[in-house]
Amino acid sequence: MLLVSVTLVNAQNVETLSLMPVPKSLSIESGRMSLTAAFSVAVHAEKTDTTLYKAINRMYQHLNRLTGLYLRQSNISPADNNDSSYMIIRVKKKTGLTIGMDESYQITIRNGKVILEADNTIGALHGLETTIQLLTIDERGYYFPLVTIQDAPRFAWRGLMIDVSRHFMPADLIKRNIDAMAAVKMNVLHLHLSDDQGFRVESKVFPRLQSEGSNGEFYTQMQIREMISYAAERAILIVPEFDMPGHATSWFAGYPDLATRPGTYKAGSPYKFDRSKPLDLGKIMQAVQTAPFPTFSPTKESVYKFLDSFIGEMAALFPAPYFHIGADENNGVVWRQDSVVVAFMRKNHFSSTHEMQAYFVSRVQQTVSKYGKTTIGWDELFTKKLAKNVIVQIWTLQSAPELAQQIRSQGNPVIISKGFYLDHFSPAYIHYSMEFPSEDILGGEAAQWTEIANSENLETRMWPRTAAIAERFWSPRSVRDSIDMYRRLFILSDRLAEAGLMHQAGYDRMVLRFSSGFNYQATRSLIDVLTPVKGYKRLFGFLTLPEAATYPNAPLVRAADIAMVDPWVKWQFRKNVMDFLLTKSPASERAIREQLTIWSVNYDQLQSLFNSSTIGKEVETHSKNLSALSLACMDALDQIKAAKKPDAQWISDRQSLLKSAKGSYGEVELSVLPEMTALITQEPAPLPTSFTIF
Repeated sequence: MLLVSVTLVNAQNVETLSLMPVPKSLSIESGRMSLTAAFSVAVHAEKTDTTLYKAINRMYQHLNRLTGLYLRQSNISPADNNDSSYMIIRVKKKTGLTIGMDESYQITIRNGKVILEADNTIGALHGLETTIQLLTIDERGYYFPLVTIQDAPRFAWRGLMIDVSRHFMPADLIKRNIDAMAAVKMNVLHLHLSDDQGFRVESKVFPRLQSEGSNGEFYTQMQIREMISYAAERAILIVPEFDMPGHATSWFAGYPDLATRPGTYKAGSPYKFDRSKPLDLGKIMQAVQTAPFPTFSPTKESVYKFLDSFIGEMAALFPAPYFHIGADENNGVVWRQDSVVVAFMRKNHFSSTHEMQAYFVSRVQQTVSKYGKTTIGWDELFTKKLAKNVIVQIWTLQSAPELAQQIRSQGNPVIISKGFYLDHFSPAYIHYSMEFPSEDILGGEAAQWTEIANSENLETRMWPRTAAIAERFWSPRSVRDSIDMYRRLFILSDRLAEAGLMHQAGYDRMVLRFSSGFNYQATRSLIDVLTPVKGYKRLFGFLTLPEAATYPNAPLVRAADIAMVDPWVKWQFRKNVMDFLLTKSPASERAIREQLTIWSVNYDQLQSLFNSSTIGKEVETHSKNLSALSLACMDALDQIKAAKKPDAQWISDRQSLLKSAKGSYGEVELSVLPEMTALITQEPAPLPTSFTIF
């Protein structure tokens, strides 16, 4: 019951098949093109286009693994150009990726042939990913549906930001996620490479950056080059971010003279709370606004000389024409407390530290331009004097449409990240419902911050939800059906797992550990229907834990660290419940009863875990409520089957149980509560249209 299909799907929506993202134009004819061991590929392209030929061979071997047909071509090369082949690929010119280029492609499948055509290499690579997704299976075997596809992206910039500073992410993990990004046609990997907690790139010019600021966890320059090459072969740019002037403690660990305030620095969280006293949201927010966080000195010429040398080194290492300087969340407190900075502000008639930051940003932007790069920064850097070619990335709680219009009216390009923060733990349909303020922005970027994500659970945090966001970036605005999105999302999730992404395997491993050797299946049944609390509640809850629990190398092993944001079990249960309430389908009723029977004994089955495990004890109430509600729902099913409307007393008797089940315990919630409530009240349950951030 916990599986969809291993990698392929039998039934497909006639309008979208199982493609994700949905193409710009898709028409489907009746019939099929069967796939056999004789399937062969011919290529008409520039012979030196090694990126294209590598991608074609990856696609061919992917089809080989999926089908087990032992396809006959061992290596597709320029010599393979016979048009009697079953697949013909025509690419006009060899190109690398540039933002805003033509990324279109066309696929036609009919008369026993797959024809893929593109103006350039990048479009062809997107078409190859679509070809893999088109592969289908039924009782007659493997086949391609007969289709005509004309495809091109809605937005030029389709990014994913991964914070590798708070928790370091090994290079192999990054490569796996590059493969997943390519599958859904994302084209920018934004690596957040420095923050207070860690500096993650080797600098040969300033080696103390990594030796003192990384706790030994950083990418060598050779690893960076390998990742860049790996990404380029999959039509993805890697854009580096080095955050300044704030979020900079790890810089100062090796080079304290860069800081406004002299002293000794050590990479780590800048938040220093008195954990002997109860902490609440108000105290945390007050600290964020009033604490003198370590910040670059904006007045020392030696700082700009240092940054000139550093940016020059990194500009040579990262070939992408973009350089992200962060410039977010600088509260200016340490500047207001420094007499030298205050005197500098008076001399230059700066009325606020925001103007002081604008000066710093201008100086850094000039250096970035000197090395041939375009500056990107978070929206706090925006001012009316900002250079017109600086790209502004919107993330704050301001109105994104109004801010975007203001930025665009000044002539600056815009990237939208607001609404696409993966660490807010919003389900995919919330991200999917987000709309862009206009069509003339550069694009969008999903963001995964890692204060409470590490290399073990990062992929479960990002996927498959990132694919839904990728569809918003690529597909036409009219593609809005969240029900069909979820159908395709879980199919894609299995395909990504088959291809090597570790979001499913990592989840299985973490659940196995959580079960502590007791009842794994019952533990899995429980965690399968839990989901983390939404917004920043999870992060703020994390900040209130004892210091040892928030140390960067502390294990993230609680149910809140494991539970999926969008559990498949929840959506399958919802589908059955809604179908049963509307149609009284016997098949849906059977599926519901089978699931309720499993849940009804969950609390009894997990007593040993709750008695012995501290982290297990955190979710005991959820297990108790799940079992009790399951019995109540089975009673409700009997009443529905007997065409009996539950009386007010029957519903009232269950209100306390429903109220208890609404609570969060261990910073997770019971994801199937709306559906169980719907069964008890015999009324379909609408989904929330939004969640609070705080």
